[in-house]
Amino acid sequence: MEATARRHKKSRNGCIQCKKRRVKCDEQRPCNHCARHGVECSLTLPDAPAPPHQQQSSSSASRDSRSPIVPVTQPGSVSPLTRPWAWQPPGSAPQHDYDSRWPSITSLPSSTEHSSERSSRHETPVTTWIANHTAGPQDHNPFDMLSKTIIERDITSRFVEHVPVTDWHRDLELLHHYSTYTYQTLSELDALRDVYQNVYGHIGYKSKPVMHGILGVAALHLAHLRPDARAKYLVISTNHQNRAISEFRLALPKITAENCDEIYTLSSLTTILRCANLPLPSDPNQPSPVDDTVETFMLMRGVHEVLRSAWSWIAAGPLLPALVPGRGGPQLPFNTTECLALDDFGLQPRIDALWPVAQHESFEPAIRKTLEYTIADLTICMHRILTQPHDREPGLVLIWPIRISPECIFLIRQHHPGALVMLAHWCIILHNHSNFWWLGDRGRRVVHSIWDTIDPMWHDALAWPMQYVNDDANSGKLTII
Repeated sequence: MEATARRHKKSRNGCIQCKKRRVKCDEQRPCNHCARHGVECSLTLPDAPAPPHQQQSSSSASRDSRSPIVPVTQPGSVSPLTRPWAWQPPGSAPQHDYDSRWPSITSLPSSTEHSSERSSRHETPVTTWIANHTAGPQDHNPFDMLSKTIIERDITSRFVEHVPVTDWHRDLELLHHYSTYTYQTLSELDALRDVYQNVYGHIGYKSKPVMHGILGVAALHLAHLRPDARAKYLVISTNHQNRAISEFRLALPKITAENCDEIYTLSSLTTILRCANLPLPSDPNQPSPVDDTVETFMLMRGVHEVLRSAWSWIAAGPLLPALVPGRGGPQLPFNTTECLALDDFGLQPRIDALWPVAQHESFEPAIRKTLEYTIADLTICMHRILTQPHDREPGLVLIWPIRISPECIFLIRQHHPGALVMLAHWCIILHNHSNFWWLGDRGRRVVHSIWDTIDPMWHDALAWPMQYVNDDANSGKLTII
């Protein structure tokens, strides 16, 4: 019995953290468990044993030359900040010991540039965490990033008596709901609705994992529409998500011209599922709104990186209408003229108020530069949403999470106050699209979470986001003034 129950090869190369938690380690660097929990993984240390796939000959590592492997830097090189981020009046005692909580960006060694297409504004010193999360697509299975969405806890026994994993009658209900109703709620563009209904459906008929993704989205939509049956449909959606990603990881080890449409479709559906992310009833393990948003950002950026080499293949097929800014396709070029255009909408004073935050005297020069570029990306995102001709495209909301630098993602993850202020202002854009059920009130929840946890000295900088998300009249408006 013991031999048949063991489904994986015995390995002693897992990280120390997984061994302490008594869970199986995937031996990535860092492993998925440590990356999800935001803790340092022992496998990133220089003397850590190399995983099996890295013990192969160097010739196998050179088969795909799209981008070089990013080296892992030594966590021990992290030094604390030389001064706290929270400004204190002269002569006053500091309220927080920031020095021991966050590392300094400038004190860390640089990572190797992993793409010739990366703009010069991202060529700044980065942390070990950044280096480990910006590797090229050949370094991992394309769905390592998506696999982090798999829910590991046993939610079935906790919230409902029993939900069968397979039920063809229930699945027909979900497919009917998706093809007649759900697809219309994913966009206001007719061209994209046609893609969601017909192209995604056609791909799903040929791909079992994609069909699981479609059914997972439909189940989550029903969980939103039917509060009395919410727990049941959350379990159903989770089952389909886990099966889709698990099966896809086994079937598709590398993105090609033949499977790129399949990978893009499941990536898009998984992103929608991750954005919706309805919390389970009374779930004590639910991450904070800020941390959950960072994980969503990491999923979107990971998928974008994996698919970057396949845009030309995808654009030559039926998914071309889906390659709109934010939802897919190459990153849009940095256009400085858009940073000046918000004055036409009365928003320039709002943006101007962010510059003193980015240039705060307590921030290191590298942090200031990172926040300045973050403001520019936020301006571009706001401008493109305001200048949409007619229908709104929620994919435009995702421009900012994809455009911002790895340094900014790191600062948000560490709850740096300057980065949290920038995130709160992006939540204005998010709340502007809250009438899309899969985005919902995430913007409001994130802003409130930031307000409750940030040092009160930054509340003035959060006044506009708080005012905006607390006004129900702003939900679903075509402007963000």
